[in-house]
Amino acid sequence: MSTKPTISQIADMSGVSIATVSRFINNTAAVKGSTAKKIMEAIHSLDYPLPESFIATNTKKDGKVILINIPSVSNPFYNDVIKGAQDAALRHDYYTLVNVQHLNSSTESTFFNLLNNINLCGAIILNAMDQGYFNSLYHTIPFVQCCEYTENQNLVSYTSIDDVAAAKTMMEYILSTGHTKIAFLCGPDRYKYARQRKAGYLQTLEAAHIPLNKDWIIQLPELDFDMALSSTHQLMSQKEHPTAVFAVSDVLAAAAIRGCRLAGLSVPADIIVTGFDNVNISQATSPPITTINQPKYQMGYMACELLIEKLNTPGAKPRQVLLNTELIIRESTQRQRT
Repeated sequence: MSTKPTISQIADMSGVSIATVSRFINNTAAVKGSTAKKIMEAIHSLDYPLPESFIATNTKKDGKVILINIPSVSNPFYNDVIKGAQDAALRHDYYTLVNVQHLNSSTESTFFNLLNNINLCGAIILNAMDQGYFNSLYHTIPFVQCCEYTENQNLVSYTSIDDVAAAKTMMEYILSTGHTKIAFLCGPDRYKYARQRKAGYLQTLEAAHIPLNKDWIIQLPELDFDMALSSTHQLMSQKEHPTAVFAVSDVLAAAAIRGCRLAGLSVPADIIVTGFDNVNISQATSPPITTINQPKYQMGYMACELLIEKLNTPGAKPRQVLLNTELIIRESTQRQRT
């Protein structure tokens, strides 16, 4: 298990004394700009959690703090996106603050209190939100969307991918392996990625004239490993079961592999499994998972650049940027040659 980074590590990485780092973090004495920048670079690199007192004091100075809102820390997909956004922010001498919560009616009061109580300059939103929430946020703080975005709007910039096209790419690859009995393991429909990847799945089946078996679409209420494992195990224990699983994330794909094994099936000899995102777990499973690579770091970096562009040029036209994806073929869909 990884340990919490220390002030000593920050000092070593930034080339200053522990006392200087302590003064900077605790705001007990002034630290010159070039030294402060080195310390902040080390803090971001080590993912050191800054105390609330530091955030409160420094946001009051110049308001150069960007909020990054994510729905969960359990999905490793967000790690690289956050790193990209933080690197872009640091390049322009901004701080970042990561906020973890869903954006819905039950959290609206606490989230908007946060926005009002901290002197933020803007926000990067990686979360799903309905149109009403979007409108309220639009009139509260400058923001951009990243990965998730509100469809049919051109009011704010966003970076994302074409989830429909990427899902079609995966489905066409699965069909090319000879499999037509394909299950779809999906996350909650409130997310754009889940809706669009499901659309790609359905459109590919229709184009190939393959009948849809609705029982083979597993719609999970959350992106949860244990739920996916249990659901896959139950599906694969049936006499008539699919021979392929397309999961909307690598976390769900890893769970599906375990669920198949619990049902007595071998991957990929009896059934193939594919994922999405190309996070580290996709290479750590046995077998490694065939997946779609998302440019996670680049999406975060570009989202921050778009926000800073908006802050520096208030009248700039919003930009919607879709980045390219790539099919990564691994052993979860390839039988070993004998």
